[in-house]
Amino acid sequence: MDKFEYFSGLPEVGIVPRAPHVGPLLQHVHEQELGRGGFAGRVSHTYHLYPPNNWLPGETRVLADWAPHWESPLRPLGGVHHALGIARPAAPGDVYRGMARLVANATVAMNVTAPTAPMDYFFEHHSATLVIFVHEGGGTLETLFGPIAYGRGDFLIVPKGIPHRFEYATGPQHYWVYESFTGDPEKSEAPTTGQFVTHSRSDYRYPRTLDTRNEAGRFEIVSKVGSVYTRRVHPTHPFDVVGWRGDYLPYRFAVEDVRPLTADRSHVPPSAHTIFTLPGCYLCVFTVRAVEKEGMWLPFFHRNLDYCETIGYHWGDFFSRGGVIQEGMVTVHPVGLPHGPQPAALQVFMDGHRPTLHREVGIMADFANPAQISEYALGLSQPDYMKSWGAYTTDPHFTHRPGRLGEVRAVAEGLADARDELRPPSDPR
Repeated sequence: MDKFEYFSGLPEVGIVPRAPHVGPLLQHVHEQELGRGGFAGRVSHTYHLYPPNNWLPGETRVLADWAPHWESPLRPLGGVHHALGIARPAAPGDVYRGMARLVANATVAMNVTAPTAPMDYFFEHHSATLVIFVHEGGGTLETLFGPIAYGRGDFLIVPKGIPHRFEYATGPQHYWVYESFTGDPEKSEAPTTGQFVTHSRSDYRYPRTLDTRNEAGRFEIVSKVGSVYTRRVHPTHPFDVVGWRGDYLPYRFAVEDVRPLTADRSHVPPSAHTIFTLPGCYLCVFTVRAVEKEGMWLPFFHRNLDYCETIGYHWGDFFSRGGVIQEGMVTVHPVGLPHGPQPAALQVFMDGHRPTLHREVGIMADFANPAQISEYALGLSQPDYMKSWGAYTTDPHFTHRPGRLGEVRAVAEGLADARDELRPPSDPR
């Protein structure tokens, strides 16, 4: 034995051989490989008491209409903004049977679920990695690699194909669920800001408590491939893992660990708040942060010509929405259509008011064009949302005035020599 201690080149827990596919231990346990990119991508190996494919003959079947709202038909978005009301299921359902699709493009989908019924099965998504944001609730995510406790404001990343089950805590549950069909989420980084803005990989929480289940019975696993749901039944518990090694793992990431990029002298664009990039989508978190001292502290009017913007409103004042949006709602702003602050919010800015903090948490997912909206989402759409900008056509601050051009020219002339206060002196001597 070496007298020194070392880290392994990969995370590992429990009983594992010296290397994958190697050693006499493999005559006593059953090795399973879970990997991406054929046999060349990220991978983990789990070591089981019983063969992972010991399903009962004759028990496998396709499940019809198993999660109908998850397959809600998609429609073109067109040129209309949508504010989606809070999803309230008409019938009891668990996380996945009650899942409802909202928005999707070819590579990513956003869904919502508000489970009220327990999961009496295990689930595997064979078509996508899941990024789950817990808007309300909490509990334990049981996984092949061990349990992960979660609560309000947590992200849960469940890689494609990983068996898992939710055990809820007491109280309401409400999650936004993003499916990534062609790749796993990557931490967003830029050479200009380094690897610790907007968060650090040390903020990720991977399972480390192995919970080996040596149990016999009937254990149902439901898998999803595309729109097809299939059930199989095993005579032993799927979490009969005695050890694992690898870097293809589920994990938790708390929104409170997002450390946002801010600037005193300019408004930081939404993309600067990106935490994860997915193929065809980027995922951002707007969180509590200092207000710009001199820059415009409201979002500027913008037309996003390549992305459909969705925001799930988690907590706070939502300063740019001027009281129109409530916690739990989702806005959908399609490609090309201008959007920005509601009139009440803009008026506060134009009157010279400047708060000290942005008190909000919102989860933005921008979907590369073309994106579509589901029939289920259209059923939640608030009919008067487009009218929330209506004061721009009635409020005298914003409507047409014959002398408006002259006013702006006079103001611009008076401000021609204006400079930021936060700047080096012109003559430092």
